[in-house]
Amino acid sequence: MNKKSVLIIDDNIYDRDSMAELLRDDYIIIESDDTDNIVRKIETDIDNFAAVILDVTNDEQAGYAFLHEMKRKGYIKRVPVIVTSGAGDEEAEIDALSMGASDFLRKPYNPVIVQKRLNNIIDLRENVSTGQHSKKDPLTGLYSEEVFCSKAAQLLEEYPDTEYAIVYSDMENFQLLKDLFGENAGSNILVYMARVFKHFISKDELCGRMEADHFILFLKYDEDSLKDNLESIVNIINDFPVNMTIRIRFGIYKIEDRTMSVHAMCNRAILTVDTIKGKYGKHIAFYDKKIWEQQVYEQEIVNCMEDALKEKQFKVYFQPKYDLNSERVAGAEALVRWNHPTKGFMNPAEFIQLFEKNGFITELDKFVWDTTCSYIEEWIKNGYPIVPVSVNVSRTDIYNPDFIEIILDIINRHHLEPEHLHLEITETAYTENPQQIIETVKKLKLIGFVIEMDDFGSGYSSLNMLNELPIDILKLDMGFVQGDLSLNSNSILSFIIGLAKWMDYAVVAEGIETEEQIQMLRNMDCNFVQGYYYAKPMPPDEFEAYMLKHNVDCDSTDASTDIEELRFKKSQGIMLIVDDLALNRKILRESFEGYFKIIEKENGAEAFEYIKENYKDIEVIMLDLVMPVMDGFTLMKQLRLDDKYSNMPIIVTSQGGDKSVEKSFELGATDFVEKPYNVRIIFHRVQNVIMAFKNARMNSDKNTNKSNI
Repeated sequence: MNKKSVLIIDDNIYDRDSMAELLRDDYIIIESDDTDNIVRKIETDIDNFAAVILDVTNDEQAGYAFLHEMKRKGYIKRVPVIVTSGAGDEEAEIDALSMGASDFLRKPYNPVIVQKRLNNIIDLRENVSTGQHSKKDPLTGLYSEEVFCSKAAQLLEEYPDTEYAIVYSDMENFQLLKDLFGENAGSNILVYMARVFKHFISKDELCGRMEADHFILFLKYDEDSLKDNLESIVNIINDFPVNMTIRIRFGIYKIEDRTMSVHAMCNRAILTVDTIKGKYGKHIAFYDKKIWEQQVYEQEIVNCMEDALKEKQFKVYFQPKYDLNSERVAGAEALVRWNHPTKGFMNPAEFIQLFEKNGFITELDKFVWDTTCSYIEEWIKNGYPIVPVSVNVSRTDIYNPDFIEIILDIINRHHLEPEHLHLEITETAYTENPQQIIETVKKLKLIGFVIEMDDFGSGYSSLNMLNELPIDILKLDMGFVQGDLSLNSNSILSFIIGLAKWMDYAVVAEGIETEEQIQMLRNMDCNFVQGYYYAKPMPPDEFEAYMLKHNVDCDSTDASTDIEELRFKKSQGIMLIVDDLALNRKILRESFEGYFKIIEKENGAEAFEYIKENYKDIEVIMLDLVMPVMDGFTLMKQLRLDDKYSNMPIIVTSQGGDKSVEKSFELGATDFVEKPYNVRIIFHRVQNVIMAFKNARMNSDKNTNKSNI
């Protein structure tokens, strides 16, 4: 098996050589003393890189810029970055982890820790992507994305004079089809589509499935025949026996630059299909200069976004919400505006989606949260009547493991309570990864935040899922009230408002512009409204004056805070904390009791008796080394005697030196955390270890099933 490469970036030649010597037997080592052009090097051969080890000891700015660029381009999902720095540099560790680094190592290097951490991270990434790297998609029998790209690259080399194109297909209403006809229908349509695509594939052409309903084709290029074939494919797919039109779009990139990676070619086809999404009657789009110009424009925005944040070009505006019965101000929504020095005020639609794609939305959201809280703090000091303010939380924020800690830190810094902020999460975020969103939102509610589902009705969430979501307020998409006011539309709107109120959700209708809309919503018993009919978004000073001038409904939070809070549903797994000091156990218990069932034991002997009876339910063990009766080393020796205990990750928690660490790993420890604890770092360690074990077990189960076939 070919060795993969590990890139070591360190301006200290001694440290660089020391790390290289540790890893040389297992990896091809590439060394560098700076970050210039390194991202481009990774891009040209990304599949052969196992990891990047990045030192930030002497130049944090350059190191973090490199990390940000890796994250922006999406490479950090495929090539883990492990950051290194000097001993005791805890702030650097926290910064690195929050910016997307997979792990952190301190100098001077402990060889055992280096190899253990690196192997854990690489194994985790490879296990996560095992399904993507398998040769065939198990549902359709088509090539996986990785194999497709590899074979396409081979064909381009074998047939240098043949013109080829990459064609990317997207079904716009796949989620709706599954909601209406069930998951089985969704799987059946994918199998059917795969058969149709394969029918149109000839020799020296390829077809693969990228993800969900997305297929990728590698075809010989002839514009007329290609158009005819794709139109035929659309018609044949619509013969599938469901009572709805299946909307298929194709993005076509004619291959001209063969030095480009096939992954980059696929990305151009994906960009192309995005240009015709939602356009009636348009099935096919070709990559052209306009798409390139849009990319350039977006790059201009990306190039200046960080400076714009530093230079305070972004501004927070507030739009009031009204209680429909009393017609008093009952709240507000914080909205971001960008006052660009040359472009002037930019429409949020020009940059929000882009920031969501490249991850900068998290930094912008933090700015909005912090700025909003600073104004609320000032209003309280001035004795103004206070209403809750809604702030947007993007799906990227929700997936950040540090999200709750970040927003709590902002709240506490400004001496506010969670109920001062309503957190708006869009409906589409719920539908993409419902279980993760639900669990995170439950924790937020338990803390005291009020949760709003924003833009309800803009996506395809099922009514059954609505019942599972831990929300307080349903915010209706403006399309409900700005569109057709016919009897049918009114009936749908009335049904949704009635359903929400039956489920104890308050309802906010946004986009209100006319008296007719107000009367309609009042007749439907809608709670709150927001829109130009009452007030446009306004700068903070104008909003302050607006609050003072109008009658503010100071009890407006009752509609949401009176709702019985849903208790957080803990993980079924157990975290076993083994430590003789009550304070250490308390820190871990309070940090993780929202995630696991916590069991505490004061020594190894008590822990071993508990493990023997409950090992199947234990998800992770946090083990101190120095304890009376039976210490951590002895407990690990006992556990090694029986293979049935091998599926329990053990994280050693100790102030011990290098010898203790090495001995722990020899006895089967999965990772090591130093005391005194840093909660953010411990969260990251536990998350990595548990994900690695879960993926390893899943792959082991898959291999077992295959061997039994």
